[in-house]
Amino acid sequence: MNEKLIKRGKNLLIVVGFVLAAWVIIFLVMRSGSNEQKGSAREQAVVGVNFALVERRDLIEMRVFSGSLIAEKQYDAAAKIGGQIQEIAVNLGDCIRQGDLIARLDSEEYEQQVAQARAELDVAHASLAEARSSLVAADRAYQRAITLRAQKVASASELETAETERLARQAGVHLAQAQIKQREAALRTADVRLSYTTISADWQAGTDDACRYVAKRHVDAGNTIAANAPVVTLVDLSLLKAVINVAERDYALIKTGQLANISVDSIADKIFPGTVARMAPVFEETSRQARVEIAVPNPDGLLQGGMFARVYIEFGRAEQALAVPSTAIIQRSGVYGAFVVEDSKARFVEVKTGIEHEGWSQVTGLEEGQKVVTIGHHLLSDGAPVSTSAEEEVLSRQARE
Repeated sequence: MNEKLIKRGKNLLIVVGFVLAAWVIIFLVMRSGSNEQKGSAREQAVVGVNFALVERRDLIEMRVFSGSLIAEKQYDAAAKIGGQIQEIAVNLGDCIRQGDLIARLDSEEYEQQVAQARAELDVAHASLAEARSSLVAADRAYQRAITLRAQKVASASELETAETERLARQAGVHLAQAQIKQREAALRTADVRLSYTTISADWQAGTDDACRYVAKRHVDAGNTIAANAPVVTLVDLSLLKAVINVAERDYALIKTGQLANISVDSIADKIFPGTVARMAPVFEETSRQARVEIAVPNPDGLLQGGMFARVYIEFGRAEQALAVPSTAIIQRSGVYGAFVVEDSKARFVEVKTGIEHEGWSQVTGLEEGQKVVTIGHHLLSDGAPVSTSAEEEVLSRQARE
């Protein structure tokens, strides 16, 4: 009985094993078929894309920098002496030319110094006249002493005394003459100090007769200022400089004498030509940028100092270069390229880019007239089927024709 039960259990286990194996085989076959169907469906999926043609264009690589306009020539009219401001003869915005009056200081004290120096000079002249008169008298006495000594009337000591007196009077004349020079110098000093109470425009301009504009008044009438304190700031607006800060990657591409274009917000429809005039030889440690100054002629006076400016500098130019829209350039596995549409299929082509200008990029590795995908390339793989709109096809044919 037990043997029959054991035998029946073994047979049951064998049947169950066969059934499980059959189910496993059926499951694997069905799964494989499902994957094949999905793969087939994926391979057959068509991606709708937009494309553009590779074409030849004139491209310009232009960099834009932000900066400020500053007057190239700026002059602080300062007081050379301290004192109270008696009059300010200019106002903000006035056009000042060489020699024009700017301000006057209280001059009473300096006028008194001039009067005193002149009086001391007069005294020195009188002293000289007296010394010369005394020298004449001493010279006559000396001549008489010589005659009397020759006649044995005067003694040798009397002759020596007359000679000593004459030499002393000569020294007196020399002293009076030196005092006159001293007093003349003192008078000139007093006159110069008096002239300092009148502050006039006296910048070093050579033959330049252009006016300077009053940019700032530092004091008003009645204020007391110290020596060398500025009274007004004058600027020459006929030539400005646009000051920009340039990073290391751009600094090497800029050269002195290079042309630039400048625009300002207040005159948005006008471009002002400029030239790179100066470049700092060092970079600021904090910003890692170097100062660059662009000279900007301003003959019409439209530009003003302190304006915010945009500076456009051309770094490169390519004429009739192969170009594609910048949106066509993508990166796959660290490689830059574009999907080219050929026979309704997408093919990834590696490219090298160059100048970028107005949404177009210079490329090498493509041929003129090829179709490159501009929208939809994120859904593509190499060899994937694609479809394009009828309108794009018409435009493509027109471009080829």
